[in-house]
Amino acid sequence: MSFLEKLKNLWPFNSSPKMKAIGFEQALPLDAPNVFIEKMVARPKPAAKEVLVKLSASAVNPVDTKMRAGYQLDGTFRILGFDAVGTVAAVGTEVGLFSVGDKVYYAGAQNKSGANAEYQVVHEQLVGHAPTGLTDAEIAAMPLTSITASEILHEALGYEVKKNSAAGKSILIINGAGGVGSVLIQLAKYMGMTVITTASKPASIAWVKSMGADYILDYHQDLYAQLCGIQYEQVDDIAILQDTNTYWPLVTKVIKPFGRIASIVETTAPIDMGPLKNIGAQFSWVFMFAKANYGVNIASQGEALNNIASLLEQQIIKSTMTTTLLGLSVNNLKRATTMVEEGHSIGKVVIEYEEQL
Repeated sequence: MSFLEKLKNLWPFNSSPKMKAIGFEQALPLDAPNVFIEKMVARPKPAAKEVLVKLSASAVNPVDTKMRAGYQLDGTFRILGFDAVGTVAAVGTEVGLFSVGDKVYYAGAQNKSGANAEYQVVHEQLVGHAPTGLTDAEIAAMPLTSITASEILHEALGYEVKKNSAAGKSILIINGAGGVGSVLIQLAKYMGMTVITTASKPASIAWVKSMGADYILDYHQDLYAQLCGIQYEQVDDIAILQDTNTYWPLVTKVIKPFGRIASIVETTAPIDMGPLKNIGAQFSWVFMFAKANYGVNIASQGEALNNIASLLEQQIIKSTMTTTLLGLSVNNLKRATTMVEEGHSIGKVVIEYEEQL
């Protein structure tokens, strides 16, 4: 942004201030020259229950790549970004949870413009007070994955996310080194569970160990044989965070009677629920955007973020940020998205925004 553009945005008589945003207008592959575009767009104004946030960092998630790949409104500029930290710059007339100047973090909603911009509006109930004692990049890594992990544990598996609330229970986490898995391992350990997860590369194994995993299985080898080897032929709960279809025969074999299975990964073919019937086991989908998409119990996400903030401040859990890029730019968004699309990243990739005038 040029100096004149910045000055224009600050001019007191300018009734329509602008902001920089990075987005796209077509579903293009990452090697396309204009896969992402920088534009000056109108700064949003908060509705009655919304806060306007001046953003300082955001993270890239698989949902960003999926939404870009499926985009059908050619020519319409779309801003994504579903992890954010920033400072409240303005509040709507009915906002009661936040004030101007509050530092906040959130994942937002799919049907609103995202965080790859200087400012964003978001419903106050989707927002949490940002934890103290962490960098903006460390905070930005946490919202989407923390909400997802909390909903897996609470809504799908039926536990309160509290200390030792699941003591003595066992959980198998398929793909512990990703963003959600990294948070889920930590929360499950805090709740007193024995955590079994999958990893293969030395870096991934070291990472899940650092998150607190008790047992690590090599997913290139026979997982059932490995479970038998650690005397966990059956487990109380399972979280599928990668390839539901591939792992379905295993999870239906090792889930205990009346156990619970949760998945966040869409299926590519029908799955057979039959094996769960006679053992009274349950299966749940978890998709954290469903609440905002349908306006159902959205306050629970702000509450989950406040709980996560407390755990971060007490150092009971830690941020899963592993890579930080400095500056909101087309190049950095492309670099971050490439890391996510390759599917081999550990933890979270964050873009920390440069200070604006």
